[in-house]
Amino acid sequence: MYKLYTDKNENFSADISVKNASLKNSVARLVVETPGINLVFPGTIEEQKCIIPIKKLKGIIEENTTGKMYLEIIVEDVYFKPWESQFVVEEHTSMKVVVKEQKEETTKPVLEVKVSEKKEVVTEVAAVEQKPATQPTNQPQPKKIEEIKQVEPKLLQETRELVTICEKMGIKKHSLDRGLAMKILKEYFKETSGPSVNKENIIREFFTFMGTPLVKK
Repeated sequence: MYKLYTDKNENFSADISVKNASLKNSVARLVVETPGINLVFPGTIEEQKCIIPIKKLKGIIEENTTGKMYLEIIVEDVYFKPWESQFVVEEHTSMKVVVKEQKEETTKPVLEVKVSEKKEVVTEVAAVEQKPATQPTNQPQPKKIEEIKQVEPKLLQETRELVTICEKMGIKKHSLDRGLAMKILKEYFKETSGPSVNKENIIREFFTFMGTPLVKK
């Protein structure tokens, strides 16, 4: 965007070249258009150099005004408009003054008060762990699964292997009769090198899991 000034004279300058014609006796002028006023500045062309003086615009166009400006050249009665641009009017030289205000020093007495806040003392009461009521000692306590896993891990392993054999044979819980169960146990003990736990415990746990009665009905 081209800048025009309210407080400065300047020259608009452009290099001109023409083909199949002579620049002698040609006419050059700069047209400035605004919403309120249009200005025309005449210039000259010498040695392919166009010079157009632009005077100060103070009192003619206000600062911050924008508009359109373009160059007109007439060569041998032929009209040309070789250049066009938007423009803004500014002030070239300016000065700003900022005055610091004086601060009045007060001579009045100043009183500062700080109030100390009371801190609340929080007393925490330790929670008393309540133990579950113990059952009578004359009743047998059922073992938890975690206890069985800790005490008899080998027993559970052997039982799981026997249950896996039944699942492969398509035998479900409560459908295994005692005779077939004993055959499975016999083959299992025969093929293995021998369990490290009591066979009776394995048989009892296996029968209990499969729902097979230990004693013939």
